[in-house]
Amino acid sequence: MGDNMSVAIMQEPNLPVSEARAQIERMKGHWQQFWFELRDFCERQRWIALGYSSFKACVQQELGMSRQHAYRILDAANMRAELECHPGVTLEMVTERQLRELKVLGPEQRLEVARQIDFANTTVREVRQIVEQAKNPPAHVSYNSGNNEWYTPAEYIEAAWRVMGRIDLDPASSPIANATVRAVRYYTVEDDGLSKPWLGRVFMNPPYAGELIGRFADKMAHHVLHGDVSEAIVLVNNATETNWFQRLLVLASAVCFPKQRVRFVDPDGNPSGAPLQGQALLYLGINPAGFTREFEAFGTVLHGRATAGHD
Repeated sequence: MGDNMSVAIMQEPNLPVSEARAQIERMKGHWQQFWFELRDFCERQRWIALGYSSFKACVQQELGMSRQHAYRILDAANMRAELECHPGVTLEMVTERQLRELKVLGPEQRLEVARQIDFANTTVREVRQIVEQAKNPPAHVSYNSGNNEWYTPAEYIEAAWRVMGRIDLDPASSPIANATVRAVRYYTVEDDGLSKPWLGRVFMNPPYAGELIGRFADKMAHHVLHGDVSEAIVLVNNATETNWFQRLLVLASAVCFPKQRVRFVDPDGNPSGAPLQGQALLYLGINPAGFTREFEAFGTVLHGRATAGHD
């Protein structure tokens, strides 16, 4: 919109002073309603009823607000009005600064990005990072070569426990990660889980580097097909076009696609920023109904044809 923003002119020259004054007071007293009140006040040119020569003079005197600040809020109000009519966008806790970061995107890309963000739990800096990633997308996840030490948030682990009853093995873990996973046995990078037996009920968040993730997926598929792994939940990036993802998918009886990107935990136990791509949780087992019951709170759950050990 900017300083040269054009607005619809709906002047009401005979508007009572009391009504214009009441709108000023509503804007002062109800901040969540403020954006749209200010937008309406500007579009209807209601400062005229209060004796002001311009919108700028009115907001400076009545609201103690600079013209620049007022127009930033008008931009935010317009973007919110544009976005909130679409399903899948949650804006109850969005701030003007968060919406300001979306302004550089086109309408379609802005909507796509807004659907990915939990504004109530995302900082302005994180929104800026997501926008930059949308403007300059990185190489696809299937070629990920970044840090492999990112751990699963507790809410997903608790859901996995409720589905499987326990976790016998985490084949790609660490002492920090297992404090949350609580697997009976876990393998660290030093243990080399790819060389060890996998048995029972398994939770796996494998290393995401391209070569390693393929090897972990192959080993999981092998042990499921041979009946060594009775149940498994696998958290991976949603690289649906890759061979390793397809190998797991054909064995899955259910898969959850979270509606928000999973915020992994770093090696120091601190939550990470927003990741570069979305995730999927694949369930390989005979209880897809239980998996659906526990994981549908995170996102859409789809059922497959496979059952662990019976392809």
